Amino acid sequence: MNIYTKSALVLFAGSMPSLAEIKMPTFFSDGMVLQRETSAKVWGSVDAGAGVKVRFAGKELETKAGGDGKWMIDFKGLKMSKSGAVMTITSGEDKLEIKDVLVGEVWLASGQSNMEWPMKRTSSAEEAKTANDPLLRVYVSGNKTAKEPVADFKGVWRHTHPDHNSGFTAVGYEFAKNLRKKLDVPVGIIECSWGGKPVESFVSEEALKALPEAKFVIDKKVNMQKKWDASDKKKKRGNPALHPAMHSTIYNGMIAPLVGYGVRGAIWYQGESNARGATSDHYGELLHCLINDWRTRWGVDFSFYYVQLANFNGPRFTGWVTVQDEMRRLLDESKGTGMAVINDIGAAKDIHPKNKKDVGERLSRWALVRDYGQKDIIVSGPLYKGHVVKGASIEITFVHGEGMKSRDGKPLGGFEVSDASGQWHAADAVIKDGKVLVTHKDVSKPVNARYAWQNNPVNANLVNAAGLPTSCFIGM
Repeated sequence: MNIYTKSALVLFAGSMPSLAEIKMPTFFSDGMVLQRETSAKVWGSVDAGAGVKVRFAGKELETKAGGDGKWMIDFKGLKMSKSGAVMTITSGEDKLEIKDVLVGEVWLASGQSNMEWPMKRTSSAEEAKTANDPLLRVYVSGNKTAKEPVADFKGVWRHTHPDHNSGFTAVGYEFAKNLRKKLDVPVGIIECSWGGKPVESFVSEEALKALPEAKFVIDKKVNMQKKWDASDKKKKRGNPALHPAMHSTIYNGMIAPLVGYGVRGAIWYQGESNARGATSDHYGELLHCLINDWRTRWGVDFSFYYVQLANFNGPRFTGWVTVQDEMRRLLDESKGTGMAVINDIGAAKDIHPKNKKDVGERLSRWALVRDYGQKDIIVSGPLYKGHVVKGASIEITFVHGEGMKSRDGKPLGGFEVSDASGQWHAADAVIKDGKVLVTHKDVSKPVNARYAWQNNPVNANLVNAAGLPTSCFIGM
C-alpha cells in the first residue's frame, strides 16, 4: 500500500461517525420492571466522552459519558404502565433496544437459602404449575463473588408463567403476589440471595471496617488470606477473598452492581448462618450495618423488611433465639424496618420450612401499610413493649397486641419468670385489660419475664386478632 492510499484511508476513517458500543449491566434487559413515581436510573458505558440518548415512556433524556466511559440517566416520576414498552439507547451510530419494559413497584429480595428457596420445593409448588401473571416478574440471578465491587452479574428477567415459576424465590413471589392483589400494579422482584451465607457477606468492606463489632469477621478473612498466600496448595483451597462465606464477597459480586437501581425497598430472610457462631450476639449490629450501608449507597432511606428466624430443632436455647431477639430489638433502633414473625410455621427437623406463603404475606403487611398507605391491616403479631413488677406478678405490655388471645384455645404457654437468684420458672399467664399477667406459685417476688425463649417453642401460643404470633423476648 502506497502513502497516498494510506492517507486516503485515514481521511475516510476520520470522516466516519463514531461507533460507540453501548454496554449495560445484564439486569437492564428485556422484561425488566422500573420503579414508578420516584427514581428509575439506567446506566452503562460507551466510548469516553460520547453522547448518549435514552428514549422511554414518551421522554428522551440525554447525557455525555465521562472520561471512563460511564454514563447514567434518571427517569424520575415515571407513571405506572401495564403495557410493555421499548427503551431505546443510542450513542453515535450504535443503538440498543430493551423490549417489554414495565413500570411499577420494584423490591430487592436478598438473604440466604430460605429467601433463595424455589417455589418447586415449597407449599407453593402446586401454584407454580398454573400461575400466569405477565405483570409479576422476577429477576432470577446467578451467584457471583468478587474481591472488589464489580459492575455486573448474570441473571434473567422472567414473568410469572408455568414455564418459569418453579425456580422463583418462593418468599419473593408470595410477597409480590400480595402487592399485585392489593395494588393492581406491575411488581418486579430482584432476587440476590445465596444459601448458607452470613450477613457480613452482603455488606461492603468499608461499612464493616467502621463497625467495631465486625472487627473479628474482618480479621478472619485477613488471617485466612495470609495463610492462603503462604500456602503451596492455593489452587486446591481457593482464595478466601472470593469465598462467599467471607465478608463483603457477595456484596462485591451481586449487590454493588445493583446500587442505584430504583427500588421501593428490600426484603430480607437470613440469619441461620449467624446463629451458630460468634456473630449471634452481634447480629443486630451487623444487620443494622447492612441496612445503613445499602441505604447510603442508594442514597435513599428505603424500607427494609426482614423475616425473623422460624422455630427449628429441639426446645433448647442456643444462638438461634439470640438472633431472633437481636432482630426484634433492631426494630427500635432502625427506622423504616419491619419484621415478619414466623415462630409458629417452622419445622423442627427442616431448616427450610415449606410454608413460604405465610412468610411472604406477613412481609407484605408491612409494605402495604408503611409504603402504600393501606388501612385496616395489622402489620405484626404482638411485640414486647415493656413490663412492670406488681407484687407477685409481672404485667407485660405489647405493641400490635390488639385482640390478644390463645391461638389454640389452650391456656397461654411459653411464658417464664425469674426469681432473685436468676432461675427461670414456667409461668401461668392470663390476658387482662390488653396486657399479659404472669405468675408462678413458688415465686413471690418475680424479677423478670421472657417468652418463647427456645429454638422451637411449641407451647408459645399468644397471638393477636389477626392470628399473628408473638415474638420471643426477654424483659429489659
